[in-house]
Amino acid sequence: MDILALKKSAVELRKNLEIYKEKEPAALALNENLEPLISAAERGEIITPVEPRDIPGSKIMDESNLRKYQDLSEAYSIFYIELIGVRGSESYKMMEDMIKAFRSQK
Repeated sequence: MDILALKKSAVELRKNLEIYKEKEPAALALNENLEPLISAAERGEIITPVEPRDIPGSKIMDESNLRKYQDLSEAYSIFYIELIGVRGSESYKMMEDMIKAFRSQK
């Protein structure tokens, strides 16, 4: 688990939530649900991966219109990936390579 990457992703997610929580009730709810994890990550208190079931927000992201905000959606996804600690896994690297290849074809 990369604690510095997790801190960085927490700061970025907080920044995006601050922008959208004023105009989107779902962003406010997401902020309230994630606040304990974001704060703990910013303080460097999370040192082991978190179980996906213990990370709130995916239902809010999926069932609201928050996915239309690409920056918020990406910030949430990166924070989630850092929390579960899969960035260094072989399957993650394969998926990342596939995404890069797809984007370069556009």
